[in-house]
Amino acid sequence: MDWKAKIQGYYENGNYTEDDVQRFVIRQRITQQEADEIIAKKVDKAEESAE
Repeated sequence: MDWKAKIQGYYENGNYTEDDVQRFVIRQRITQQEADEIIAKKVDKAEESAE
């Protein structure tokens, strides 16, 4: 299962918070680096839409 893609989809749709994403790091489904990438990607999209 591609956990990163699944978590990223839920996070971008607003179903998960940053804390929820971090829980998957604790459960060893994704790495901390992947969690940081997921969170950063949503921030980048929000900045683009604000422009």
